[in-house]
Amino acid sequence: MSKIRKNTLFAFIFALLLTFIFLVFGALPIASADWDQNIIEIDATYEVIPEEMVVHVSKEFIFSNHDTDTRLWRGYYSILNYRLPNGIKNIRAYDGDDDINLFKLDAKCDYYTFEFNKNIWYGKSYKFNVEYDIPVQKNTAAFHINKNGDSTKVTVSIPDEYEVSINRNDYTKTQQSDKTIYSFDKGLNWDRSCFVDAVHVTEMKVINDIIHLTEKDIKITIEFWDGEDEWANEMMRTATESLPVLEEVSGLSYPTDYDITITQATLADTLGYGGSNNGMDGIILLHTENYETLIHELAHYWTRECNFETIWMDEGYANLYTYLVLEQTHPDDAAARKEMYFEQYETMKPTHDISLSEWKVPDSFNSENANEVDYGYRKSFVLAYNKYENEGLESIQVSNLKK
Repeated sequence: MSKIRKNTLFAFIFALLLTFIFLVFGALPIASADWDQNIIEIDATYEVIPEEMVVHVSKEFIFSNHDTDTRLWRGYYSILNYRLPNGIKNIRAYDGDDDINLFKLDAKCDYYTFEFNKNIWYGKSYKFNVEYDIPVQKNTAAFHINKNGDSTKVTVSIPDEYEVSINRNDYTKTQQSDKTIYSFDKGLNWDRSCFVDAVHVTEMKVINDIIHLTEKDIKITIEFWDGEDEWANEMMRTATESLPVLEEVSGLSYPTDYDITITQATLADTLGYGGSNNGMDGIILLHTENYETLIHELAHYWTRECNFETIWMDEGYANLYTYLVLEQTHPDDAAARKEMYFEQYETMKPTHDISLSEWKVPDSFNSENANEVDYGYRKSFVLAYNKYENEGLESIQVSNLKK
């Protein structure tokens, strides 16, 4: 009897203590991992696997709870919201031998919620792994490495037969068997995404078509690498669809006497840009670019005919014509492109405002000049578009005829 009474008294005292803690400190909340006090360390590996046509990504996470609001057992973390690239497949998350439940926050966004298999109290850490595949083409692998965590190590493994361009140079490069390893140590700045472009250059394949324009027939030639047929067909559709519309919106028939060749290119070929119009030598287009970039480069056949005195007019009107063509061929893309350019212009204006009369387009595009180049293109489009809105397309066409 004496032992039972003691246990009962202890339970009563313990219950009072819990009640006191609850009244003083509140209930134990469950928090999601998006507080600045916490630390996320990531060790990521990107491996190009040509035979599977994927880039296999492995990421080891160490999540550490340093949130002072969860001290004294007032709460814990049990989930992590983390962004993964769009279009990936074979996603798996696990700690040790146990899978972690994950689901997408919203079908329209790229954020996933990872549900930990344990509660992470103040001062504790949790290690888990995430793996997924980025689908790539037969001979090309292009992907972004985005801002990751508070302390990130990145390793990129690419077979030797690939030509590789990376739009940053703060990595170390080592040889391992038949692969080249690019290593980014912890402590580097990841404010801008890193673009990796790997191409296994093969003999070019060719498709041709004839487009009937106002005053002449033009032969369109697409040169592309084996396995890039989908890209080539899209570029051909874009060229044959866009050229008549460019004649319409500019008010000028196709202004040159030569045919057009569009050649698929590497990032090194384009010097970091999405493409380049080289006149009678044709257009080179980065293999990752879509029809919007091609329309812009095709538009330069018209803008150069106008002999604009400044570079911003040449680029601004090429972007305006791109918008006007998209309005007829891809209306949703036209609206989204205009909105994005205006928003980016307003966002960058306070810190990057430059005089377009002095603006130059650098020979190569890289992380050091990216903001200035982007701002120049946005501002030049905004000025050209506002002229179009205020004066109308006919006024621009008449101006083109006078140049």
